[in-house]
Amino acid sequence: MVKTSELPAFRRPLTNDPTGSYTLPARYYTDPAIFEREKTAIFYRTWHYLGHRSQVANPGDYVTGRVADQRVFALRGRDGLLRGFYNTCRHRGHHLLTGAGNVALFITCPYHAWAYDTEGQLRSARNCDHLKDFRKEDFGLPTIRIEEFCGLLFANLDPKAAPMGEIFVDLAADLRARVPAIETMKLARDFAFGGPSIKANWKVVVDNFVECYHCTPSHPAFAEILDMSKYRQDDHGLWSRQLGVRTQANRTIYDIAADDPMQDAGFWFMWPTTTINYLPGKSEINVSTIVPQGHEASGFVGHQYSPTGEVDESRFDYIANILGVEDKDLCESVQEGLHSLGFDQGRIVADKARSGISEHALHRFHLLVREALDA
Repeated sequence: MVKTSELPAFRRPLTNDPTGSYTLPARYYTDPAIFEREKTAIFYRTWHYLGHRSQVANPGDYVTGRVADQRVFALRGRDGLLRGFYNTCRHRGHHLLTGAGNVALFITCPYHAWAYDTEGQLRSARNCDHLKDFRKEDFGLPTIRIEEFCGLLFANLDPKAAPMGEIFVDLAADLRARVPAIETMKLARDFAFGGPSIKANWKVVVDNFVECYHCTPSHPAFAEILDMSKYRQDDHGLWSRQLGVRTQANRTIYDIAADDPMQDAGFWFMWPTTTINYLPGKSEINVSTIVPQGHEASGFVGHQYSPTGEVDESRFDYIANILGVEDKDLCESVQEGLHSLGFDQGRIVADKARSGISEHALHRFHLLVREALDA
């Protein structure tokens, strides 16, 4: 497995000072060997969003997800405990569950009908009684770590990983202060930002999310909804946050009432792939994860939540059919440009004031990638 230290040195420095730094080289976004390294150095060691506690409230309830190329699921056992498992049958490797739902009494593989209880133990394996030295207790489902954070469910493949509260310092308090209903929200809709697939490396999608230098020229409606002169971008190490104040002009692309509970906007990033978002309007949030689909394609998938389980259709239409499409097009154009013989590294555009259009959070993300790959 290649390490970045075994690759050619950066032509230009990625320094600790964002005002004097260049970006990651283009090969970090286009080289399949680097992506393979990222699986073990980043994805298999970090926390990844799966869903919300409301989706696993009852025994047998489950949600599925992906950690890079690994299928996983979280399930509420008959004993009331929440557990995580690899979503793979121990017989021939077929996936066990899709989407979200309830398994009633057993998790039954759709391929050969091996059946597991909600604690992951194999209970039925057809035509196996005569097999030599076959013991059902040897074929339980391998577990993964599941943790709840502000009502949200996360998976981690590393049994030694630090708890989320230790690494995302002060984030829980910040989320609860700005989204008081986050822990009691209900699922309103599944969501794929930009469509089912974005033809761009996962880091291109993160880069685009963690900076708003592009917002005014690339998202005209977004820049109309929010006062970009008061936009904020705060970096907290393993998480960052963008805050926008709603403009007072009555020209928004969707309706925002004066008494709507959300009169501003908030966008959080949690290393390495999770985003939590809300725009002005009714109480509603989106929580999504950026999932690589190979080294040059990504899904940006998640859920819309609200206190009632209903969605503001006009705002959702803007997010899905305007904002998401704009970002998809931007990311795909960047991915194509990263193959250009005329491009290798760009310049981080950061200011000392760490303003709303400064790329200091993007710079932090690039440092975290390099640190993880060089470990």
